[in-house]
Amino acid sequence: MKNCELYARQLLKRLTLREKVAQLSQTVAGYRGFCRKGEDFFFQPAFYSFLEEYGAMGAISNLLRADPFAVESFAEGIEPRHRVKVANQLQREVLDRARVPIPVLIEVEANHGVMALGSEVFPTNLGLGCMFHDELYGKIMASVGKEIALSANHMGFTAMLDVARDPRWGRTEECLSEDPYLIGRYAKSGVKGFKTANALLCCKHFCAAGDSYGGLNTAEVNVGRRELHDIHLTGAKNAIRAGADVVMAAYNTVDGVPCHMNKYLLRDVLREELGFRGILLSDGWGVARAIEQMGLDEETGAATVLRAGIDLSLADHGAFLHLIGACEKGILEEELIDEAVLRILEKKYELGLFDDPFVKDDGSLVAYQQSGVQQKLAYEAACESAVLLKNNGILPLSPHKRVALFGAHAANIYYLLGDYTSLQNTQTCVTLLEALRERFDALQYTRGWDFEGDDGDMQHALELARDCDVAVVTVGGSSARALAEAKYDSHTGAAAGSKTFLDCGEGCDVADLRLPGNQTALIRRLKAEGIPVVLVMIAGRPYEITEENELADAVLAAWYPGLQGGRAIGDILTGRVNPSGKLSVSIPVSSACLPVYYNRYERTKREVKRKAYNRTYLDHLHPVLYPFGYGLSYASFSYSDLQLERLGKNRFQVSAAVKNESAVAGTEVVQLYISGSGNSVRRRAKELRGYERVYLLPGETKRVSFTLGSEELCVYSIREKWEVENARVTVMIGSNPELRLMAELTTEAEDAAYTPISTES
Repeated sequence: MKNCELYARQLLKRLTLREKVAQLSQTVAGYRGFCRKGEDFFFQPAFYSFLEEYGAMGAISNLLRADPFAVESFAEGIEPRHRVKVANQLQREVLDRARVPIPVLIEVEANHGVMALGSEVFPTNLGLGCMFHDELYGKIMASVGKEIALSANHMGFTAMLDVARDPRWGRTEECLSEDPYLIGRYAKSGVKGFKTANALLCCKHFCAAGDSYGGLNTAEVNVGRRELHDIHLTGAKNAIRAGADVVMAAYNTVDGVPCHMNKYLLRDVLREELGFRGILLSDGWGVARAIEQMGLDEETGAATVLRAGIDLSLADHGAFLHLIGACEKGILEEELIDEAVLRILEKKYELGLFDDPFVKDDGSLVAYQQSGVQQKLAYEAACESAVLLKNNGILPLSPHKRVALFGAHAANIYYLLGDYTSLQNTQTCVTLLEALRERFDALQYTRGWDFEGDDGDMQHALELARDCDVAVVTVGGSSARALAEAKYDSHTGAAAGSKTFLDCGEGCDVADLRLPGNQTALIRRLKAEGIPVVLVMIAGRPYEITEENELADAVLAAWYPGLQGGRAIGDILTGRVNPSGKLSVSIPVSSACLPVYYNRYERTKREVKRKAYNRTYLDHLHPVLYPFGYGLSYASFSYSDLQLERLGKNRFQVSAAVKNESAVAGTEVVQLYISGSGNSVRRRAKELRGYERVYLLPGETKRVSFTLGSEELCVYSIREKWEVENARVTVMIGSNPELRLMAELTTEAEDAAYTPISTES
């Protein structure tokens, strides 16, 4: 590491101001930088113009991107067999034209798999969070990192920091959870897994983007410092501890200051408090957006962003190139530019790019993709991410049942994939319809409902259902941009209009969480006919399904389960796989009840007894339909014998016995929560502080143990620091909301001279 810094400083001395700024500004987008003719690839004039004018290129984004925004298909884009060749070709062009030969960093989106032609598509983050299996997430991220390195790319962009606070937000599908502890566990495992490959991981977004006003994308965020630390920083903290290389800033403001210009967030918190030493990257066009928001001229604005802490600007249409003028006019000190360039050069040295900037094109990538490793991981994740919300005994279904399948999601693979997904070779993909046809002796399909409410197919659906034993209906929304023929915002890539239906994904926020179109109408008609109904929710957010849940005999939340999702859903419905997922987000009774995230402040026992201070609505006494941590199984589990042992001053071991009471083997996610009182700040009613997946054979009992230490028991105190205080803590074990095993412990202040004021009796 020290050698990398030494080499970087020596190299920095050789660079002109223009060459330095060229390391910081990504003006040319990778997917717009080339064209393909047969098996040959050529770079566009804009690519060469930048190199000629600035003498260097620090990084280039999304060379492999191939979606409707990039307008790259299998005939026009970079297929797996081309990746190494094109990346090496690009690297050679940069090195040959630079006065001082510095390799370029090649970046790619990797939210749930590499966003490139021919790559495996894993479940979106919302589903991955429902696994409560951070170890599997780490394996997935390791496979993604390996694919990026084998592709001769260097950096993957992955959403793992956002907290899902409002399901109206279209990017909820990119969030792992509403719970910071769960996000933190995943961030740690994900970064460690990815770092087994020789590639850089960019964690996004920093900070609090999921708490935007009204669930509107990029809108303002109004949180205090305690809420910021208590809820929104845990993912970043754990990612940095695990070795995150790059952090991407968010579009939103926090307390009125754009994240891209927020020195408190970027320097005081991220760098000083959390100890981040890597590259701070802007979001796409984020620098230009912040400058416009604040009404600054281009040079002053660029200087303000750099001074706040951003090192590398992504897709900025040249906004960071104005750093040259800012420096020449004395608006900005060149030392700050040097500081940013050093971080980028150091990472290039760490990757070994100066020793060998090229990757041997020996077919290793294609061999890895065809090995089945990623497909197996994706299938396992799709199985574990599905959450069984309701089952009156109808599931699992016998393969001999006559099944009527309805829903647009069933017949097209794109509905299973979510946003940030490349175009697919649909001839090799298995849809839900195809998977269920393989698993049932007799299956009939028609769309039945329509996203826009067209009733033209409903009567046909009812006729099919009357001849069947059960109706399986997909419900939910669509992030399928590839089907939408959408118009895209030229700056953000978000959908600005579409000929077909989109209600989820980046830039697709909704005010109403009810199911779109006439999905509910079909369910009503089926139940009126006395036909048993199984709902499979294909979605990127929790929907308001209160009525549908009441009508249905079973409800399975499959989220966007990825390319292996059809097989996974089919195996769950037929009982080949016993569902084990637990909700990583709460499902509201109504859109009017938001927010419904579980870790809120609730009434004290005295307030409940006195019926004082309403904490719910008169028209919705129970605002949550299904809470965080909830999920059923085909097995049934019981908990007993809670034991609590003090191991040290603020260190405890908590354990309980878990038994499979059924004749079916299954996996239970054992959850540990705490609540506290007597601190200098009010504690939340319930906070997740541990979980473990336990596989149990029929009748088997296992003891599950957790350790609670200072990390789990501390609070962000009134002194604006993390510390353990004198307090009473209740420990709860079970499967939320069934947490019948409880015990109480006391913590002791680590600062003996400090006695907090108790805020609760």
